Amino acid sequence: MESSPCDTYYFAIGSMMNPQSMRNRRIHPKSSCPAELFGFALRFSGVLGFADAVPAEGSSIHGVLHLVDAETMARLDALEIAYRRVNGQARLYDGTIVTATVYTKEAFTSTQKDNPPQQRYLELLIEGAKHFKVHEKQIKFLENHKCVPRPQPHAFKSFGAAAADAPLMSYEKDVYPFNGRDTPNLRLAVNGKVLEIFVKNVEGTLFKNSLNFYKQFGQRVEMALSRIMYDPKYGCPESVEECTREQSAYIEHNLYHNSEVNTSIDHFQVIGRFHQEYKD
Repeated sequence: MESSPCDTYYFAIGSMMNPQSMRNRRIHPKSSCPAELFGFALRFSGVLGFADAVPAEGSSIHGVLHLVDAETMARLDALEIAYRRVNGQARLYDGTIVTATVYTKEAFTSTQKDNPPQQRYLELLIEGAKHFKVHEKQIKFLENHKCVPRPQPHAFKSFGAAAADAPLMSYEKDVYPFNGRDTPNLRLAVNGKVLEIFVKNVEGTLFKNSLNFYKQFGQRVEMALSRIMYDPKYGCPESVEECTREQSAYIEHNLYHNSEVNTSIDHFQVIGRFHQEYKD
C-alpha cells in the first residue's frame, strides 16, 4: 500500500473491520488489508462489551489495516471520542512492517468491567473479518467467543404506546427542529411514536455523545441506529418504509437498552404519534 505523508495506517479490531459499518459512518479508506498488530491483546469490555486493544507485551491481534487520509482520520477521531490513539507495529500478511495507529482506552485499571459482546456486535466482527480474509485463527476465536444472545421479539423492550389522544406529529415540523443542541429538548421518532427528553436532565458523556450521532444521521431512530449499531440480521434500510415491524421494534429495544446504560431512560417521555409505514 502506497501512502502520502498525510495518510495514516489505522488498525481496526472492532466495527471498522466491517465494510458495511464503514459505509454507514462514511469511512472510505484508500485501501484495506488483513494484518497483525504486535504488543496488544483483544479484550471485550464496558457495559456493552465492545472490542478494546489493550497494551500487552508479547501479545498480538489480527485485524484490518486501513490506509486513510487526514480527513478520514479526523472523522474516526470524532467517532471514537471515548478512546485515545497510540501507535504500534503492524505486519501485513506479505511480511511488510508498518507503524499503525490503534484506539485504546485511557486506563484499563479503572472500574471498566469485562463483558461479553452482544451477538449483533460479534456477528458484524466475524462478517468483516471474513470479508477481509483476516487470519482463520482470529475468526475461530470470534466464532467461539461467548456473547449476549440477540433478544427474541417477544422480549423486546419498549417505551410504551402513545396515548390514544396523543397528537399526530410530523418529522419535519415536530421532530427535526428539536435537536437538543439548538433547543433544550431532543425529540426522536421511532416505531410510530415520538419521544422527548430534556438534555439538561441527563449527565454523563455517553448520552452527550449520542447527540453527535443524531446530528450526523438524523432523528429518525430506525435510520440512525441501523447505521450506528449495524446488525447483519436486519441490514441497513434506505428508508424508514423499508423497515419491518420487527426491525422497528428491535431498534426501539436497542434505544431503550442504550438509555438504560446511559441513565437517560427515566427522562424520556412519549409525547405523540408518528405515522409510519412498514415494509410488512
